[in-house]
Amino acid sequence: MKKISKGELKKLRTLLKEKKARDESGQFVAEGIKIVSDMAAKGHVIDFVLVSSGFVRREYNKKIMEDMEGRLVPVYTAPNCDFQKLSSLQNSQGILALVKKCEFPALEAVGEEEALFILCDGVQDPGNLGAIIRTSVAFGVDAVLLTGETVDVYNPKVVRASSGMVLDVPVYDGCSAGKLKSLKEKGYRLLVSSPLKEASKDILKVKRPKAPLIIAFGSEGRGVSRQITDIADDFFHIPIAGGVDSLNVAAAAAITIYVFKEGRSLLI
Repeated sequence: MKKISKGELKKLRTLLKEKKARDESGQFVAEGIKIVSDMAAKGHVIDFVLVSSGFVRREYNKKIMEDMEGRLVPVYTAPNCDFQKLSSLQNSQGILALVKKCEFPALEAVGEEEALFILCDGVQDPGNLGAIIRTSVAFGVDAVLLTGETVDVYNPKVVRASSGMVLDVPVYDGCSAGKLKSLKEKGYRLLVSSPLKEASKDILKVKRPKAPLIIAFGSEGRGVSRQITDIADDFFHIPIAGGVDSLNVAAAAAITIYVFKEGRSLLI
C-alpha cells in the first residue's frame, strides 16, 4: 500500500470543489465506507481508493481494503490530518474513492413507450437532488434531466445524499427548453408540478398517458421556470393541509414517482 502523492491530493481537492474540473477529467470523488463499497460491487470504474492512517489501523477495515485490492483497485494512504482536510464530513470514516463518470447513451435512445423521466429545474440543494436520484433508482425511473441552475450531480454532497447512486440512473445535464420541445415532437408528454396554476390537477386525477412522460420539478422558492411551464402539456399538485405552504421537492418527487411508477392502480 503506497502513500498518496502530493499531486493526487491536489487533484482530489480540486475535484471536490470545482465542477469544471470534474467535467474536464470525467471523474468525481465519493466518500464513505458503504458508498465506496457499493460502487465497487456494482462494477463502477474506480481509479483508486484513499484511506486515512487511522482507517488502516482498524482491524475491521482490512476486509474492505482486501476487497479493493482483489478488484485491482489501487489503495493509497494519507495521514489523518491530510485526509481530514479533504473530507467534507465532520466525522469522516476515513475512506474515499476517485470514480470515473459513466457515458450514458443519447437521451433519445433511453426508455421505451412508457418511459418516465424526472426533470429537475433549478434544484440547488444538494440533499434534495441526491434524494431525488436515489428515489429514481429505487423505482426504476429511466432518466433524470437537469436544467437551469440545478446543482452539479457529481457535487460531493449530492453523491453522499444519493447514497452513491449517481451512476445508477442516466443523468443528463443542460436539458434546455429546446431539447424538451424536440422530445415532445417525438411523442413525449411534459407534466409540471405546480400547485399555483389554476389548471393544476390533483395528482390522483391525472391519468398516466400511454406515451413517454417527463415530470418537471422546480426549486421550492421559484418553482418550475416559465420556459418550461409554457410548453407543458398538463399541471398537477399533491394536496396537503392548509397550514403547510409546500412540500420539500424531494418529498414531492418521491410521492409523484411512486404514483406514476408503482401506484398506477390508484389513478382515476
